[in-house]
Amino acid sequence: MNWLGGFSLDLKLGGRMLVKYPGLTIVGGLAMAFAICVGTVIFQVLSLFFSPTLPLPAGDRIVYIRNWDVAANEPEPRALYDFAVWRGASRSVTDLGAWRDVTRNLIVAGGDSRPVEVAEMTVNGFRVGDGSPLLGRVLVDADAQAGAPPVAVIGYDVWRTRFGSDPNVLGRTVQLGNEHATVVGVMREGFAFPVSHELWMPLRTDIPNQAPRSGAAITVFGVLAPGVTLETAQTELTALGHRAAIELPATHEHLQPRVAPYATLMFTAPSGEERGILFSVYVFAVMLLVLVAGNVALLLFARAAARESELVMRSALGASRARIVMQMFTEALVLGGVAAVIGLTAADLALRNWGLEFLEVNLGRLPFWYDLSLSPSTLLFALGLTVLGSAIAGVMPALKVTRGMGSRLKQATAGAGGLQFGGIWTAVIVVQVAITVAFPALVYVEQWEARHIQTFDAGFATEEYLAVRIEMDAPVVAGENPDSVRAARREAFASTIEEVRRRVAAEPGVDGVTFVDRLPRTARPESIIELSDDATATAQSSRGASTDPRPPFREATIAGIEPSYFDVLDSPILAGRAFRAADLAPGASVAIVDQGFVDQILQGRNPIGQQMRFVPRGDEGTTKDANPWFEVVGVVKELGMGAPTRQGRAAGLYLPATPDRFDKVYMMMHLRGDPMTFGPQVREIATAVNPTLRLSELQRVDEVTNGILWVIKLWLRVTIVMTAVALVLSLAGIYAVLSFIVARRTREIGVRVALGANRKRVIAAIFRRPLIQVGLGILAGAALIAAAGSADTEMPGLSGGFSLMDAAILLAYATLMLGVCLLACVVPTRRALRVEPTVALRMD
Repeated sequence: MNWLGGFSLDLKLGGRMLVKYPGLTIVGGLAMAFAICVGTVIFQVLSLFFSPTLPLPAGDRIVYIRNWDVAANEPEPRALYDFAVWRGASRSVTDLGAWRDVTRNLIVAGGDSRPVEVAEMTVNGFRVGDGSPLLGRVLVDADAQAGAPPVAVIGYDVWRTRFGSDPNVLGRTVQLGNEHATVVGVMREGFAFPVSHELWMPLRTDIPNQAPRSGAAITVFGVLAPGVTLETAQTELTALGHRAAIELPATHEHLQPRVAPYATLMFTAPSGEERGILFSVYVFAVMLLVLVAGNVALLLFARAAARESELVMRSALGASRARIVMQMFTEALVLGGVAAVIGLTAADLALRNWGLEFLEVNLGRLPFWYDLSLSPSTLLFALGLTVLGSAIAGVMPALKVTRGMGSRLKQATAGAGGLQFGGIWTAVIVVQVAITVAFPALVYVEQWEARHIQTFDAGFATEEYLAVRIEMDAPVVAGENPDSVRAARREAFASTIEEVRRRVAAEPGVDGVTFVDRLPRTARPESIIELSDDATATAQSSRGASTDPRPPFREATIAGIEPSYFDVLDSPILAGRAFRAADLAPGASVAIVDQGFVDQILQGRNPIGQQMRFVPRGDEGTTKDANPWFEVVGVVKELGMGAPTRQGRAAGLYLPATPDRFDKVYMMMHLRGDPMTFGPQVREIATAVNPTLRLSELQRVDEVTNGILWVIKLWLRVTIVMTAVALVLSLAGIYAVLSFIVARRTREIGVRVALGANRKRVIAAIFRRPLIQVGLGILAGAALIAAAGSADTEMPGLSGGFSLMDAAILLAYATLMLGVCLLACVVPTRRALRVEPTVALRMD
């Protein structure tokens, strides 16, 4: 165990080195801390997708079961009939339950109406989800019986925000859409099973004469029996599926029951290609650490050069090469340990403050088991990064320093050793400078995107408009045929929407109300447009006739609007006519295009009377001949049809429709004064008209891009930090190189000065190598930027090639970077020029 004593001494020496060389400690420590922080954040986030786990007692033994329609290659969620069969026949999966995901307006007396996520769930969900109430009780079997009074269990957050943490909430009647229920319990803080729900009501599963593949869409869950594996459970369910296919061929011939870990419910396990992409992100994290550790190794090598006499003396006293390498590795490990503490602290703060918000902006509602606090596996990964970085930073310079140690035993002074920088160190500096030059280009792109979003002109005063998404409950009644009631529901929704419009328009300060299926300033799906003359040109081409050189297919953004849309946006028709009520009749195929469509697709031709048809992007393989032709009847100015993040103008095309035919319904209101102050009135009106109307995404139209803007600004901050780290490492590396050169050439410099050498020539000799390294790095970075700008990419601000102005800016920036990097040469150069000839001549 003698090595433990030596290791403890090395640790103490490593601590003293941190204090003795504060510049290296700060630069190298913060750089490694940044790399460890980035790697930790990446690992923690991606582990949610690679290996999600449930923080419940049953853990990974909780599974979900669903039917898969192999003919349609999609899940079949209507499984009430099959749930009853599985619950009675399955032995491998126990405690089977089910839940239905719904959203209801929670209407509280004396408060407003807001949607809540409701789980209609079997009572065993509280047992499987380890749920205990804070107040009252959970659901019981009697609550799910026919004729039982409606009851509800509310979540902790709902109790706190909507009921003011009222301890007397039990027994209170609340309204959920059209239904009233009595509050019987309040769940403890943090309970959100089955996914991220806020309120729970009983789910009826014992419906008499329930037909196969009918009723509500449900999710079935259960727990693997003791000793049963997932494969065994799948075998049993496959047998049950075969039996159902034989007994019910009309509905179950193509259905296959499948069982999977419950933690993969929201986001399925990544495919092979997706795993490759995710693995590349891990590789990026490791390579970032390797790059940073390589730069720290450069600094440690320069420090080792200053300690060459000490290391040579230790070798002379009997220390082996392995012992010296171990000592330098331990010193780097101490530095890495400090960096790991800083990096893990920063990673934890970043994940807590921005991680969940970032994921919710990009993915939507997250399940309760997505916990971004640092897990043991993440800490182990960070430890591995620390050891790897320390090994690179400590072992690489140690091996270089100890090579040929025996031949230098007679050289006792630090200034006369034979150490030299090799090609690896030169490559490290060149790569670092190139990254330092290239990173600001990413900063420029992100700044361009943020500025473009903020200054995007939608063609109307977006700050005067309030927008809200409207949905309506569509409860499933046992035994009903969805197709038979679709028309009735559409008619009811249309009359409800019209009443909401009438009441909102009658409010003081409202100048207009309209409906659209996509808001301006948001990303919209694009479609492939075919013009009638394109079809003619294609036919002529097949006969060998001359054709129009223009490409036959182009992309446009399509929006469904109601006829009042342009009037409410105060946008007059530039040519042709507006939509009329007759355009809403079946068989009427008319469209209005914007000026971008005229300029880019019609290329300035008269649009009125043009015939066109379209197919959604990605469905180009479908038969276009079956799609109807639309006639252009009008032209308007551009009204924000393109997303602010896209480069160039968008081509917009509007189709007339009523809100009940939209896939999404957004109500836009033109208001005088601050639009957000009208929000509570909108909710009150909607609730009064129909309690089943759900309002969400209430915002001003100029704020619809706040989510993507937040993400871009977050990436901008990360890129700026990475640029700063790269710049500091570059300066420190160049400083270390020059300090090393001065230390190696102290005697030579002194002799040349003593013999009357010109100071400029001495400076030129010192600067030659760093000038070459910095110059190569700047050229490599400029080449990366030029390649990105010249490539046919969608990077805004860079694509499309370089103009003379761009080239001038790039040249000025490269010159600036050269000057900044050479600032690191000032201190070593002044040190070299202050060398006394008599001192240098005494150095053997």
